[in-house]
Amino acid sequence: MVDRELTEFSVDLHQVRYLAEPGGNSLTLIQLLHGELFLQSGDRFNSLREGAIALVNRHTDWILEGAGENAVMVITLTGQWIARWYPDFFLYDYQQTPQSDQERWNSALRNALHQVLLATVIKDEPRYRLELNRWLSELMLILIAGFQQPTQAHSSRHQHWSRRITQVVQRIEANVGRRISLGEIARAEFVSQAWLSKLFRREVGVSFMQFITALRLQNAVKALRSTSKPVHQIALEQGFANNRQMIDLFKRHYGKTPRQFRRAPHNAPPASVRDESTPKHNVHAVPSHLLFTLLRRTQNSVSPPAPLRFETSEEIRIAVQEAKARPQRGRNIIITLREIEDILQHDVQTQLRELRRTLSLNGLDIVEPILNSPLLANHWQPPLVINPNWTRFQRIISLVEELGLTLTLRLDAASSPERLRAFLHQCVNHFSAPLLMRWRFLWIWSPARTPSQNEQSWQALAQAVRTYLPNAPVGIGYDFGADISLIPYDPLWRQPLLHDADFIACAADANASLTPGNEGDDTPLQHAIDYPARKLRAITRELHRHGLTRPIRLLTWNTLTGQTRNTNGGFFRGALVMHSLLTLPDSVTCVGFWLNSTLQREALEGERVDTTSLAIWFGDTLPRPVYWVLRLWHRLTGERLALGPGYLLTRSNGGWRLLLSNTVAFNPDLCGQDAFIQRFRRRICLTITGVPPGRWRLRRLRFDQQNGALFPLLERMQSASGPDAEALEWVRHRARPQMRMWDEIFANDWVVEETLESNALVLYELTPLR
Repeated sequence: MVDRELTEFSVDLHQVRYLAEPGGNSLTLIQLLHGELFLQSGDRFNSLREGAIALVNRHTDWILEGAGENAVMVITLTGQWIARWYPDFFLYDYQQTPQSDQERWNSALRNALHQVLLATVIKDEPRYRLELNRWLSELMLILIAGFQQPTQAHSSRHQHWSRRITQVVQRIEANVGRRISLGEIARAEFVSQAWLSKLFRREVGVSFMQFITALRLQNAVKALRSTSKPVHQIALEQGFANNRQMIDLFKRHYGKTPRQFRRAPHNAPPASVRDESTPKHNVHAVPSHLLFTLLRRTQNSVSPPAPLRFETSEEIRIAVQEAKARPQRGRNIIITLREIEDILQHDVQTQLRELRRTLSLNGLDIVEPILNSPLLANHWQPPLVINPNWTRFQRIISLVEELGLTLTLRLDAASSPERLRAFLHQCVNHFSAPLLMRWRFLWIWSPARTPSQNEQSWQALAQAVRTYLPNAPVGIGYDFGADISLIPYDPLWRQPLLHDADFIACAADANASLTPGNEGDDTPLQHAIDYPARKLRAITRELHRHGLTRPIRLLTWNTLTGQTRNTNGGFFRGALVMHSLLTLPDSVTCVGFWLNSTLQREALEGERVDTTSLAIWFGDTLPRPVYWVLRLWHRLTGERLALGPGYLLTRSNGGWRLLLSNTVAFNPDLCGQDAFIQRFRRRICLTITGVPPGRWRLRRLRFDQQNGALFPLLERMQSASGPDAEALEWVRHRARPQMRMWDEIFANDWVVEETLESNALVLYELTPLR
């Protein structure tokens, strides 16, 4: 049996008459090697036969009872050990389910259990602990991959606590045996440290550190009462910095030192614990002859363990000479700003110039209705030459003209037609006609008003625009809702104003397709991959059905985020964004993005994050992953020769572009776990025939979690004061796709082999060399 000093885990071999264990913060695996046993786990009762495996989750009491000869292996994995490598252990339970691939996972589980049994029986002392760590880690990976389920409520949940605080407390309980900080918990929950500290104190009634100290002392009391472990070992196991810290805190809270507390008659550990040689309850050692008989039997019946391989593999062949070339449709990129005065900010101008240079930025979209701007206050009257607001507005328009961008100004149902006419009158008198021809107006439908009120507002405002700017496009911004199946029945199709609009602007947020409770359902998750494209196709079909061919502007959209309702972009999803861009219907002429996350948050009026749209810059200096996706998307010019699941081949000016991707939609609760993500690796062997023979220059750009993703790099900056200028410059340099370049001579075929992680992108560029 395992040495009891291995407190992170234990492996015990027993003959059992009666064995009871209280529910703690550990995961227990029970494998019956011989005979029959009766298991009571919580309120469940099971009869175990030879070879059976049972999983007992955290906070679950269990009892084993048997009569005849038997042999059982009990593996206990403490929450402290699991959480060290898998911090979100507390979020899940582990159970066998009737899934189609469950037998494969059961076989992998039996192989790993056999290796644990073999290591325990042979027990080669010099390497025993290392070998056991290896196989128990393999065991845990199998459980995560094949047996993991969302957890049920445990005893740590308090009826007055919010879901956030309940989850925080569970995270603390799973990690209390090591040094854990508020900052670490805040980062894991994707909230600020100050905000979490205030919420924790308000709901729990004590500070974060007071709660952890009390929990460690409670666990220490249990250990003093139920075990004979020395005080220094208990202090180490419970996460105290040292023996002295535990003694001081213990004396302050209980008025006694741990030794004095243990010597009290009612606190002394039972004799069966003080004498470790005495079996617990009614258990006995497994006879050696039976043990080795079982070992030989399982050695013959269990197949040799194979490494867990989760990646899929496929071979693709493309004959270019047979491909029908089609034009690769380009789309304009529109940048969203909170209000028009934001254009005067130095950081905003720097970012816009960078995007204009690298992405061929087309236009700006101002979220705040133009008539609500402080620049157009009621006191804005001639003479304009001495009006500072007019001077600032002129500077803004000059900057937009300098950048060569279109400008979309929004109006809403509350906008005053009189003020709009006064504004347009002054603009027509002071700006050139070529400049005004680059303006667009977007009127936003108000769900709070009746259709007739919306119709009256539209007619008045559209007429005002067309009186002064007859060539300016005027469109309708409309929210079609999250349910695509209801789009054909939307009341908009019956409104006369639809026939008068020059374009339609709408939203398509894949997160809205997931309702609370269905995140574990694979069907909505798979449908969410194509949600933006499916929604835009549904809108296009209805436009055609009503005899309309209006262009569509997708100004607000998003793919599935990481923690869908907690953060926007907590994991790498480059292929998801690229997939949406490539599958949009031709009716979509413009695709919109927020300029940066700072303006995006400010526009939410106090809300922390926005999962309805994508921002290109993180704060003021760092490009988010979507920026590099757009850079790669921008390079896919020319004719489209081949398109399939995970690949796109284009040709332009004698050069070739090959994009490979591995698009995966995750359950939002699991998308941040590396062990889960690695299940979706994809190996591609692609052969392209018909490549003109000769010498070519190849450039490869690889963009995935290990090569360019921004957020893992930011997480390395652990300073409480935040990263300084040098650190930000380092992150900016690293947070870009990895690039390689070389020359190659082709005779006819080009063979590409790549292994792509989930949501990875790889772009090859081929340029002929003379």
